Amino acid sequence: MERISTGNRNLDRILCGGLPRHSINMVMGLPGTGKTILAQQLVFATGTAERPALYVTTISEPLPKVVTYLQGMRFADLDRLGREVRYHSLAEALQERPDQLDEHIAELIQEHRPQVIVIDSFKAIMELVPEPTRWRTAVFALAQIVTAYDLTTVWVGEYDSDAISRLPEFAVADGILQLRRTFPGSRDDRFLQVMKLRGSSFLDGEHAFTLSAAGLEVFPRLVGPPPAQRAEPVERLQTGIDGLDSMVETGWLRGTSTLVAGPSGAGKTMLGLHFLRHGVEQGEPGLLVNFQESPGQLHRAMASLGWDGEALMAAGLDILHTSPVELQMDTIVQEMLRRIAGRGVRRIVIDALGDLERAAADPRRFSDYVYALTQEFASHRLTALLMLETPAGPNEQRWSGEEISYMSDNILLLSMDMGEDLVRTIRVVKTRGSAHDGRRHVLRIGHQGIAVE
Repeated sequence: MERISTGNRNLDRILCGGLPRHSINMVMGLPGTGKTILAQQLVFATGTAERPALYVTTISEPLPKVVTYLQGMRFADLDRLGREVRYHSLAEALQERPDQLDEHIAELIQEHRPQVIVIDSFKAIMELVPEPTRWRTAVFALAQIVTAYDLTTVWVGEYDSDAISRLPEFAVADGILQLRRTFPGSRDDRFLQVMKLRGSSFLDGEHAFTLSAAGLEVFPRLVGPPPAQRAEPVERLQTGIDGLDSMVETGWLRGTSTLVAGPSGAGKTMLGLHFLRHGVEQGEPGLLVNFQESPGQLHRAMASLGWDGEALMAAGLDILHTSPVELQMDTIVQEMLRRIAGRGVRRIVIDALGDLERAAADPRRFSDYVYALTQEFASHRLTALLMLETPAGPNEQRWSGEEISYMSDNILLLSMDMGEDLVRTIRVVKTRGSAHDGRRHVLRIGHQGIAVE
């Protein structure tokens, strides 16, 4: 099946190469979701001097307004307007003869010979033909016209999800892309989903995207790698924390993920910094994904231990910080994977999972992402520490109800005895494929760092 690019590499990946050539496609979503920007990226990606892309506006927005806002988009090369990318308004013609849509479009096709035609807004035309039978006839006639030509068609409209089962345009469409906008807290989250792609596979589920002057940036949802067909060779590593490594056989298995659970102040971040620092000293680049402490705060923490943070970063330590207020799970995961691939990361610390869970809004979506991440880490033999903040107090089993505990290869439980003297403890409660010391040990944090007794 031949494809045409949407102008967005990651969206093409979701569509397994792009939109099928000669297809009819719906781009649907409520106002403000980004439909028009997506459609205009498409026409600038496909238009040529020999076969231009034609963007047809109806009665939703005046054509001059559409072109004015287009000038602020970086993908829009205005020198191509009128030649490779052409805009045309049907507002006046449709108001006079709305049920002769097929004739209007046929005239434009014969005049411009486009290889892509976008009609925005298609739903606005439907509102001019309120009788359902007449509208169904008009849609079918238009589908016959565009199918008769060497042409890929995109119809854009302000439809909600219920429209898919009710309206005739969705029945004739070969592809349906839905754009959605949510408001979790103080920010906007946007998601794209392929609802239908006739005769073609695609990556299902919701995919996050952002809008900027560059257009849509799409972040395909994380899918775990296929399972390994054979066992990896056993290799062990050290955390660099005095007393901890001796609690697990001869060291921690490379490529495993360890859940580090404990209340605030128990030493989770400090433990992660030691783990990454030791890796850098062994020639293993590390990545700290942090949502609470800013890079400046982390550098102060390292300086208090006598470490040179700048030297560690020059030697291979990378810090990816995002405020929990602005955290969008899909974007942070894609940036994490980009840095892992680009910097050859061997050790990674995520501090903390609770921030990712709150950003996900959906518990199932969060657990699916954690599972896919741990499988991705294992496939690249990355060794990971995943921090989880638990409530302070005597209930140490809080972590056991977490679905992510079953996905982890190892579990470290940090506790604090809030008696007259504060006593921190650490305990290995699970190691997959290794013998371990399950006793509680004292964890001390001092000027020299962290140590286990």
